[in-house]
Amino acid sequence: MIKIFLIFSLIISFSFSKEASLEEMVGQMIMVGVGGNKPDDKWVKQLESDIKKAKVGGVILFSKNIESPKKLKKLTSFFSSIKTKHPLLIAIDQEGGKVQRLNEKNGFKLYPSAFEISKNKTLLQSYDIYKNMADELKEYNFNINFAPVVDLNINPNSPAIGASLRSYSEQEEIVIAYSSEFLRAQKDAGIISVLKHFPGHGSAMHDSHKRLTDVSNTWQYRELKPYYNFIKYEKADAVMVGHINLVKFDKIYPASLSKKMVQGLLREQLGFGGVVFSDDMQMKAISDIYGFEQSVILAINAGVDVLVYSSYFTQKSSVIKEVTQIILKAVKSGNIDIKTIQSSYKRITRLKNAIDMEK
Repeated sequence: MIKIFLIFSLIISFSFSKEASLEEMVGQMIMVGVGGNKPDDKWVKQLESDIKKAKVGGVILFSKNIESPKKLKKLTSFFSSIKTKHPLLIAIDQEGGKVQRLNEKNGFKLYPSAFEISKNKTLLQSYDIYKNMADELKEYNFNINFAPVVDLNINPNSPAIGASLRSYSEQEEIVIAYSSEFLRAQKDAGIISVLKHFPGHGSAMHDSHKRLTDVSNTWQYRELKPYYNFIKYEKADAVMVGHINLVKFDKIYPASLSKKMVQGLLREQLGFGGVVFSDDMQMKAISDIYGFEQSVILAINAGVDVLVYSSYFTQKSSVIKEVTQIILKAVKSGNIDIKTIQSSYKRITRLKNAIDMEK
C-alpha cells in the first residue's frame, strides 16, 4: 500500500510540476510555530531539517521564543541562513498595543495601539511610528508581519478587537487611512503585510481564540471596504481569513473553511489574487468543532494557501508531518484537486519572489 502511494505521488509530481514535487508544493503551504528559542534547541534543529527538506514554507515566532534582542537575532539569523529553494517566511504578529511580540518585557520598544494612534497621531506621525517598527522587524530578520488589523470597531467591547484597542475606528475611511500608512511603512522597509481578519471581526461578541465566533447578526457590508480598497489599488500583499461564522455567505462553515467566502467573496467578487493565510488552525473555534483532518481539507478546498499552526507539535508527531500526510492522502483520494495545490504554490512562490527582490 505504501509503495502504491509513493508511486502515485511521484506520478502526480512529475505530471503537474517539473520544478517542484507534490511534497514540495505542499510544504510551501505550511507555517508553524517554533518549539524553542535558541538555534541549538532540539526542536529548532528538527525544524531546520524540515526546512532544508522543503517540508515547511514558513515559521512564526511568539513571545515565548523571544528572551532578548541578542538571543532573538541569533535565532532569526539561524533561520534566515538556512539554504532553501524559496525564501523562508519568518513571521510575527507586531501590531502595536497589546499585540506585539517584540515588547518592553523582552527588551524592545513599546508601540501604541491602532486605536491610540488614530486618536492621537496624524497620518504622517503614524507612518513614522510604523516605519520604525517595520525597520526593527527587518533588522531582526522578519520578512512578514500579520498586520495591519483592518477590522472596524463596530463593537467596542469585542474581546478580541475593540476591547484590546486593535481597531483604528468604527469608520471605514479612518481604518483605510491609517492602515494605508502601516502598509506603506512596511513596504518601504521590505516587510510583507497581511490584512486581517477577513471578512471582519470587529462586531464579534466572542473571541475566536476561545470559541466559535458568529457575527451573522452584527456584521455589516462596510466591513469589506478596506479589503475592496486595498485590492483595487493593488496594496494587498496577503490576507488572513478569520474563524468567523457569517450565514449571509455560508450557513455551514466559518470563513476560514468556507469556499463561498474565500474563493467566492474574496477572490471572485473582490478580485484578490494574492496569498490567503488562515488564522491559527489550532484556535478553539476550529479545533473544538472540526477534526484535524477535516479542517485541513476544508481550508485548502476553500482557497486558503497557507495553513498556520502556532504549535510545532501535535499529540502524535509534528504538525508538519501530520498535515502533509493528510494533504497527500486527500490528493490521492480526490478530496483535494492537485490543481488547487498547484495554484497555491504559484501564489506563494510569487509572494516569496517579491522578498528576493527586496534584498
